[in-house]
Amino acid sequence: MTDEPKMGTDSAVEGAVSHLYGNRARLKPRALALLSATTWAADLSPCLARPYLVKGWLDQSALSVLYGPSNSGKSFLALDLAHHVAKGRSWGNRRVNKGRVLYIAAEGGGGFANRVAALDDPEFFVLSVPITLTGTDSAAGPLTEVLQHLSAVGGAGFDMIVIDTMARVMGGRDENAAPDIADLVRNLDLIRRVTGAHVMLVHHTGKDTGRGARGHSSLRAAIDTEIELSRDDLGQITAEVTKQRDGPTGYRFCYQLRQVELGLDQDGDPVTTCLVDPAVPAEAGRAGVSEAARKALSLLNRLIEDRGEIHRKPQYPSHAGVSFDLWRDACMAEGELSSSENRDTRKRAFNRCREELETAREIVVRDDLVWVVQ
Repeated sequence: MTDEPKMGTDSAVEGAVSHLYGNRARLKPRALALLSATTWAADLSPCLARPYLVKGWLDQSALSVLYGPSNSGKSFLALDLAHHVAKGRSWGNRRVNKGRVLYIAAEGGGGFANRVAALDDPEFFVLSVPITLTGTDSAAGPLTEVLQHLSAVGGAGFDMIVIDTMARVMGGRDENAAPDIADLVRNLDLIRRVTGAHVMLVHHTGKDTGRGARGHSSLRAAIDTEIELSRDDLGQITAEVTKQRDGPTGYRFCYQLRQVELGLDQDGDPVTTCLVDPAVPAEAGRAGVSEAARKALSLLNRLIEDRGEIHRKPQYPSHAGVSFDLWRDACMAEGELSSSENRDTRKRAFNRCREELETAREIVVRDDLVWVVQ
């Protein structure tokens, strides 16, 4: 006789499951590995050190997408980020950890060489050929071999790989089809696992820019970081972190493209390209703000100083904000934005100020909260 409790009558289950009952020695290797990875929740400690390339923007060994409409300076910004990481220079007033970089210019062409030539003593590798990262012809395996070779020769691994653009490495696959996107992500994950590098995809928006990056939504689910570019009528471009796995969103970097001359062509005409020219913080996104809007912003700053709280959600900025209703009520007090005794008139004045400040990118309003852009 045995003291072991009787199992059910499902023979398939009985054949697949060993009756262990606390006997660790009877665990098979894979089960033992899973058991070793199982932790009591109360024993976990907070992870305070977050490994990054560009703090708040790009984490080490992550997958990101930088996207925007045509002529929004996507490649210029990706190149600027790669250059700063390779040099170990702060970017957008954010700390940067120096790392080895490979920039894959899958679209190729002389224009890219000109962009690199305009940089100040660049220190990264460039692969300027069409490659495919999907299907049976995927170059992910050979690419990791090249990276391992360069790592062995150079004495250090790679920390960042930029792929410009996603469309050029799809190998004819459909970016709107979930299986094809899953295939691409598998290949990118292979590159990440082998190299430990951050992989950034440069991508486009769709016809409806309000719906985000072009293609199947499973891409956004798979990535760690999403950076969206938008361009205003004055030529100022804003990059914003719109997704950050396990981190805050809302970081912004404003810039313009500054034309520079490289030399003269065979006919004596100037050859030019562009460089990323960060907007002066005091000027970034502040044109056209009325005196009333500035007063509303001043009220918001005072409220945040006195009653602001940090709301820890991935979709919220990382600094303190306040209740939107609290700010609105303060602005609608008689004599603040309008001297009218009519509440509806004061409300319209507030709504105009809010719209001005949002358009000028001075504030962020999400759910029932409001923040000043930093």
